[in-house]
Formats: sequence, structure tokens, C-alpha cells
Amino acid sequence: MNETTILQNLEAIAEKLDVKVNYENLRKRHVFSKGGFCRLKEDKIVIIDNTLNLSDKIDVLADALSQLDLEDIYMPPVVRKILDRKSNMNTSSDQSHNQQEEAKPEE
Repeated sequence: MNETTILQNLEAIAEKLDVKVNYENLRKRHVFSKGGFCRLKEDKIVIIDNTLNLSDKIDVLADALSQLDLEDIYMPPVVRKILDRKSNMNTSSDQSHNQQEEAKPEE
């Protein structure tokens, strides 16, 4: 599956989950980030820098979607694998952060 098709699949998943995907030139707004997931009141939004290459756009959107419940969403196996990998990375990062917090001495 090519990158364009993967991105289209991720955008379709976002739509099923009522997640708005906005592509904006973040650098023009003096925001030096690839983008990411945010909530604005009841809205779920993923903002992606539109100057990124396809691979980076996939990375940002997959990272955002991997934070949501995807259990009941059908997707091609290749896309599921990408999201599962991201989800596992987020989980191990959270566990590492929690372990570091627990290891800090109390003041």
C-alpha cells in the first residue's frame, strides 16, 4: 500500500471517529511543530503542518489516532499495524514517564 493510500485510510478513520483533520502551514503562524491532537470543548482535532512530506503527515495522524479507541474500527491490516505500533510506543513512553515520577524522591 502506498503512502497516499495509507494517509487516505487514516483520514477515513478520523472521520469515523468524528475527529477533524486540519492541514495548515504552521510555520507561517510561527508554530514550529509537525502538529498533533487536541480537544477544543467537545471537538477532537488533529492539526498537521501541510508543508510536511507524506511520511511525516502519516506519522502525526497515526500518533494522534493511536490515542483513541480503535477496537471497533475496520481498517486494512497495514494501517492497523502502523496504529498498533504507535499505540505500543505511546504506552511504553507513558510507563517510562510514570516510573521516573515514582522514582523521584519526595521533597
